[in-house]
Amino acid sequence: MSKIKEFSMFFLVSVCFFVITDAFEVIAPESEGIAARGLPVVLGCRYTPNPDGSLEGLIVTWQRVDDSQVVHSFYYGQDQLERQSPGYRNRTALYPSELGSGNASLRLEKVRPRDSGGYQCSVSSLKGTGRATVNLMYAAFYTEPVLSVTLQSTGVHVQYESKGYPEPEVQWVDSVGQNLTHHLEVVPQPGEEGLLLLRTHVLLEDSCPAVNFTFSLKNRVLDQELAQPMSFSCAGHGSSTRETIFLVLIFIKPLYIHTHKFLKLQHACLLCQ
Repeated sequence: MSKIKEFSMFFLVSVCFFVITDAFEVIAPESEGIAARGLPVVLGCRYTPNPDGSLEGLIVTWQRVDDSQVVHSFYYGQDQLERQSPGYRNRTALYPSELGSGNASLRLEKVRPRDSGGYQCSVSSLKGTGRATVNLMYAAFYTEPVLSVTLQSTGVHVQYESKGYPEPEVQWVDSVGQNLTHHLEVVPQPGEEGLLLLRTHVLLEDSCPAVNFTFSLKNRVLDQELAQPMSFSCAGHGSSTRETIFLVLIFIKPLYIHTHKFLKLQHACLLCQ
């Protein structure tokens, strides 16, 4: 009698283990993704595949969360793009050779600001149905700042100009770490979707100042920081305008920093090619 009871317990545990390990699941390995201008982005999605790796009964649908736009569909063993939103045509792809192993990730090309937002990955198979959500953020690395220096009757006008996205944090600090009063203008870059044009300047109210300061720009989304230390002084009050400008430019000491997220995006781009 005890042997029958032991066998029954073993059978019950085995069945429970089989059910738990064989449960159907759809997951997003990362709940947030960052799309950098000029690079493709992969929205990750994985599901529990059929034991034999077949695509029988497999349906994969990617949609926008906010308005249910169809971004990409796959069923009957192939892409089905008749209902795909026009804004995503010729910009999306799955990984056909990896679908059988549970990879339902979506590759999105030519990313732009309007692509930001939530994406839902829905997967159905003979084993079950599930869904996962990925939130996508768009950003663009800021370009190397372009310097211009103008001598005015009221002082020296120093300006930096750069392009990127979204609006960054900007600081001008002097040699002791004090913030300098500066003007900042950020507007859409004409003719280039997904870029903002940034102009920022300080006015040094002295006809011949001795200056030591640092301009810095931070793009928090991409963990990007650009820093531009500068120091200059005039040779003397008798210097000509041309000599003064030459002295200003010769002492510029640039420093540009791209942090780990830039390298991570580059690595992801290589993997998804």
